[in-house]
Amino acid sequence: MQLFPSKSQVYEMLQCAKECANRNSAAYLTFGEFCIFATELKRCYERGIPRPVQLSKLLDRDGQEKRRTRKMSKGMPKYEVFLGGSCNPTTWRQDVAIPTLKSLGITYYNPQVAHWGPELIELEYQAKQNAAVLFFVIDNQTRSVAGMIEAAHISGRRQKLILVIHPYQGPGQKIWGEPISEDEFEDLSLGQTMLQDLVERQGIPVFENIPSALSCTAKVLRDNIGVHELGLKDFAQPVKMAHVPLGDKLIKLREAFDALDTTNSGELCLADVCMAFRILTNRNLSLTDLRSIVAGQTDPSDPYCMCTSQVCWAATCETSRLEQLRVNFDEFCAIVAEFKCCESEARKLWDSVLAKTTRLFQALVTPLNRALEWALSSRPLRSLPLGSPPNSQSNCVRDVYLGGSIENTSWREDIAVPMLKKSGLTFFNPQVCQWSKRLIPIEAAAMDNSYVLLFVITDSSRSLASMTLAAHYIGLGCNVVLCVQLLVEDSILGSDKGHLTNVNLLAHPKLPNPNKTFTSTNTAKDSHPCLKQRCITCKIHPPTRPSMLSMLALKDYNRGRMYLSDLANREGVPVFDDMTEAVNCVIQKCSRR
Repeated sequence: MQLFPSKSQVYEMLQCAKECANRNSAAYLTFGEFCIFATELKRCYERGIPRPVQLSKLLDRDGQEKRRTRKMSKGMPKYEVFLGGSCNPTTWRQDVAIPTLKSLGITYYNPQVAHWGPELIELEYQAKQNAAVLFFVIDNQTRSVAGMIEAAHISGRRQKLILVIHPYQGPGQKIWGEPISEDEFEDLSLGQTMLQDLVERQGIPVFENIPSALSCTAKVLRDNIGVHELGLKDFAQPVKMAHVPLGDKLIKLREAFDALDTTNSGELCLADVCMAFRILTNRNLSLTDLRSIVAGQTDPSDPYCMCTSQVCWAATCETSRLEQLRVNFDEFCAIVAEFKCCESEARKLWDSVLAKTTRLFQALVTPLNRALEWALSSRPLRSLPLGSPPNSQSNCVRDVYLGGSIENTSWREDIAVPMLKKSGLTFFNPQVCQWSKRLIPIEAAAMDNSYVLLFVITDSSRSLASMTLAAHYIGLGCNVVLCVQLLVEDSILGSDKGHLTNVNLLAHPKLPNPNKTFTSTNTAKDSHPCLKQRCITCKIHPPTRPSMLSMLALKDYNRGRMYLSDLANREGVPVFDDMTEAVNCVIQKCSRR
């Protein structure tokens, strides 16, 4: 089918399908749900929906992206590959990477040395900036805290990154001879997941083994291509348009279906199907069109008949009028997807005719060339989500995104929210929810639509995923403010599962009601076009059992904090250790906007 979704897009669709269908499992999609998923993804490929521009992107007066440039030392050797990522005690460089690169005649810089000194900092930085490809391995033998942060920052800068991730084995796995707890395992895995989602969001494939990644590195250098151009024939898993939300389309279908299902029977007549389609698309689907779709998909001789009801539609058509048929939600999804496919084919045919006609007129009627070019350029380059009004994007905008640590802290409620409200600023306040296992596109929209991104890394949580996320948005050149607190000896930490908001859960009559909910009209409401109808309810998970950090773990997580602070300073991002000062800086930035 030539569909290349990211893992976070698949996760988003599975979770949305679970909520819309009110089922317990998010392990599968029904036929109709998959049709919507595949159709929308295919339409995105055909239309070329552009990557969203972050409102927090720092631009100069000419609209160009602001970037701090650092002078490079003259005479510094330029290596083709920089070998970054996990270091001691891993041996992947000596055992696999270096022998392979040598055999291919590819030059490399290896930052892993027997005796490290401060004088190597500048040398390593220069090698990293000059390298054609940055080859990173995030191994499972170390915590790789700084490595994850560094790779996330590099992907944000859109440098040529080849990334290999080896997942952690599970609780009890030993790192530096110490078994990790279930809580730390989840945090480390969440950091790897966050990194993968951020990288895939840039269209970069993530590898599972080093040999395949090295082979692709050689191809990138040999053919002078981008990493995103690697394909299946290169043993890379391509990712296309990972920034596009897909789950919201299914939510919109569910809402339209339920709006017309006044009896709560779970079924619609065909006239209501046509009305629901009009609600979704502002276009008419006539009964004649619907008959042709149903007839085409319910051929008794067709082994792939789409029917999921007990009685096949084709057989029913022989004994009753088509208009009396009832359609369940899964069949409704399949009908909408089928009509969208027919519409897409018709659009492609029209575009082809239009292009040929345009070329003919341009060749024969020279005076009309400019007018035709203007007319063509005025055609929209992207389509709005199903049913969303043209100005719906403005409803999503916030002044501040409150990112960072969530567990074992109340800095948002105690400090940030009161100060922002006093200043009359709007904000997006993430909450702890089950969907935060991945950076789904719906959630990423909350950051894209905020003018200032505040990340507070507290001394009461590992915050690996939050640091990775902050580093990426610094790399993107966004308007970021950091507050970073070092961990101290005998720190007792909880989990950091809640780095992002569960903006998907609707106060929907057919969705399950959590036993305990948190409702906020100033957090996720209107944060995304598909969620503007009602307030959002988020299930609050009970606090996890606290765990104490060992000295080795303390050193690893503090090294990550110092690395994040250092790269922020290099990029001109303000860094504080006091939360009040950080929020004041955010307020000042908003007032100058």
